[in-house]
Amino acid sequence: MRVVIIGGSHAGIACAESLRQNGYDGQITIIERLGGLPLERPPLSKAFLAADPDDESRFALRNKDWYANHDITLKTGVEVAAIDAGSRSVSLADGEALSYDRLVLATGATPRRLGGLDAMSGVYELRHPEDARSIRDAATNAASAVIVGGGYIGLEVAASLTKTGVNVAVFEAADRLLARVASPPISDFFTTLHSDAGVDLHIGSHVADFINDKGAFAGVTTANGKTLSADMLVVGIGVAPETGLAEMAGCAIGNGILVGSDMATNVDGIYAIGDGALVQTDGTDAIGGEAAVHIGAGIRIESVHNAQDSGERAAAAINGHAPPSRQAPWFWSEQYDARLQSAGLVPPPDDDTVFVRRPGKRETGFSVWSLKGGMLYAVEAVRDPAGYMLGKTCLERGLTPDAAQLADPAFDLKAFVAG
Repeated sequence: MRVVIIGGSHAGIACAESLRQNGYDGQITIIERLGGLPLERPPLSKAFLAADPDDESRFALRNKDWYANHDITLKTGVEVAAIDAGSRSVSLADGEALSYDRLVLATGATPRRLGGLDAMSGVYELRHPEDARSIRDAATNAASAVIVGGGYIGLEVAASLTKTGVNVAVFEAADRLLARVASPPISDFFTTLHSDAGVDLHIGSHVADFINDKGAFAGVTTANGKTLSADMLVVGIGVAPETGLAEMAGCAIGNGILVGSDMATNVDGIYAIGDGALVQTDGTDAIGGEAAVHIGAGIRIESVHNAQDSGERAAAAINGHAPPSRQAPWFWSEQYDARLQSAGLVPPPDDDTVFVRRPGKRETGFSVWSLKGGMLYAVEAVRDPAGYMLGKTCLERGLTPDAAQLADPAFDLKAFVAG
C-alpha cells in the first residue's frame, strides 16, 4: 500500500511516524511545499526569533537521517498542482505524478490578511520559518514595531521583539487580549505583563489607516486620529483553514475539511489532519476531554497537540491499529519569563460560566479553572505546572471540583484527584 501525505509539519510527520511505529511497511511519501527540512512551528514566534541564523537546525522536527532510517520519502520545495481522487493520483508542479492508496491532507491554515497592504514593504505575518526569518532580519534594523492582533501569536512576537529592544505597540480590536482563546483572568494577567514590559497596548481599538512612505510601511493612524510612527508591521489576526486541495479532490468543506473521528473525509481513501481538519461530532464523542461534549457539531483546534493526535488517529485508521487514548487538548505559550500551560477548551464568558483563580505552589504561580454549568471545561496555569497537570487529569477523568473548593488554597486538590 502507498500512503502520500501532503504537508510536512507536525501533523504530517506524526502520521508517518505512527504508521511506522505500528508496523506499516508500505511506501510513505511526504510532500512539503516549503524548502529545507520541516521545522517546529511553536518556536517561530519565540526562541527562533532570537536564534542565530546558523543554528536553525536545532528547530528541525526530525533530522535528515530520520527520514532515511524510517524509509520515508520527503519531497520538499514542490507544490501539489492537482489531485485526482478517481484515479488516486497526485500531480506535482514539477511534472511528477504519484499514485496513492491512501492520501492524507495535512495542509494546515493560512494567515488572514488585512486589505491594502500587499504592495507595501515592511509588513509581515508569521506562519512559516521564512516569515520568522523575515521578521528576525527586519527587527535587527528596527527601533519600533506595530502588531495588529492581540492573540497568542501577536503577544509572543511582541514579547520577543521587546526583549531585543524594539519598542512595540499592539492593537487588539476586542475588549481584551486573547478574547477568543483565554479566560478573562488570563487576559488580565498578560495585559499587565506586557504593560509592565513597556508595550503600548491599544485594546478595544483598531487601526484606521496604514501610513505608506514611498511604498514602505511607516506607521499607523489610530481610530481616534493619532499618528503612530513605526519601522515594521506584524499582522497576527488569526488563520483560515487551507481547503483548496481538499475541494479539488471533492472533499466536503465547512470551516475546515470535514472529517469523522477517524479523520476520514467523505471521499474514499482521503484523510485530513491538523489545523485544517474540522472533526464532526454528534455531541456525544468526547473529543478532547469531557468539555468537548458541549462544544457543538464540529471542532477545529489549532495546536501542536491536535496536530499530533489527529495524525496518529489517521494512521490508526489507515493501518488498522488502535488509535491513541483521548486527551484534553493542550496548549502552551511563553512570553517574557511567564509560561502558560492550558488544557481543555475555554468557554466564552456568560451567566453560566465561572472562572476561579487558584494560587499555585510557587509564589508567582496560579491557575484559572473554567466551569460552565457546574462542569469543568478548562484549566489555564501560569508558572504552575502542578496545577496544570491536576487540571488536565480532572478533565480526562471527568472530575469537577466545585468553585468554592477551587478558591480555597487549603483544599487538597491532589487528594481530590487521587480519590
